[in-house]
Amino acid sequence: MQYRPLGNSGYTVSRLCFGALTLGPLAANLPLADGAALLRAALEAGVNFFDTAQYYQTYDYLAQALTGWDGKVIIVSKSYAKSAEEMAYAVEEARIALKRNKIDIFLLHEQRDAQALRENLPALKYLLQAKKLGIVGAVGISTHDVSAARLAAVMPEIDIIHAMFNMRGLGIRGGGLEDMRAALAIARSNGIGVYTMKALGGGALMGEAKKALRWAFAQQEADAVAIGMKDKAELATNIAWLEGRETAEAQQIKLLPRNLAFDKTPTCARCGACVKRCPQQALYLGDDGVMWEKERCLFCGYCIAACPWFCISFC
Repeated sequence: MQYRPLGNSGYTVSRLCFGALTLGPLAANLPLADGAALLRAALEAGVNFFDTAQYYQTYDYLAQALTGWDGKVIIVSKSYAKSAEEMAYAVEEARIALKRNKIDIFLLHEQRDAQALRENLPALKYLLQAKKLGIVGAVGISTHDVSAARLAAVMPEIDIIHAMFNMRGLGIRGGGLEDMRAALAIARSNGIGVYTMKALGGGALMGEAKKALRWAFAQQEADAVAIGMKDKAELATNIAWLEGRETAEAQQIKLLPRNLAFDKTPTCARCGACVKRCPQQALYLGDDGVMWEKERCLFCGYCIAACPWFCISFC
């Protein structure tokens, strides 16, 4: 396993970060024992960096996987909290659920643009207080947006940026791939740790997965790359590609396009909750109910969680 300092945060992390969203109800929805076993296999393979969030509902997987584990582990959580009170609750929820006195890194989740980041400063200020108290180790943001990354890159309060970054620039908002690269380069020059997301474009790049992942690992702007995994074959393959080798497990991975399934009748109430929640504007209400623009979709699963009628699923 390869490791790298995460900016000036004081943490040294595996270049492969395990993105835990995939384990839970927004994606594969693995049984608790299976998801925890996969995380434990990652730990045993040298992965020490794990990304989760309040929204993902995957704390239980990590808590079970870490039971009895004595090695160094760096856990990131995130919250959509906008106020100090909401963020205080989110931090305590994570500490209790993960059975950890200190959350290593806590981020403002999915800052949609620079203005949203400015509006959420009360939540950030709480995280800075939590950092002083020693219950959070480092703070920052996650974002798909260039303007948010640019602003965070010059904020002295920010330790970490978790940004959308893949070889086609899929899902990057407010600019293109090179715009995001420039923002992350500024962040790195200011000592901010950077780890990236959606190296496979949420599945859109599955047909060229090896090329996309090797590209992501090769980028000097990224200290680590967060990748969602749902079985040990994917784990072994991702580690091998990071290290520049081949592995037999790659043949076991189904590099198939992903799709969303919509149960439009009788349960869909056309409430539009999924449309409002989609960060990529891939959904809209049409004459026949919810319509999907697949080319925009990054399969984050946020629409699934937003639907009050459980009408949406991966297939």
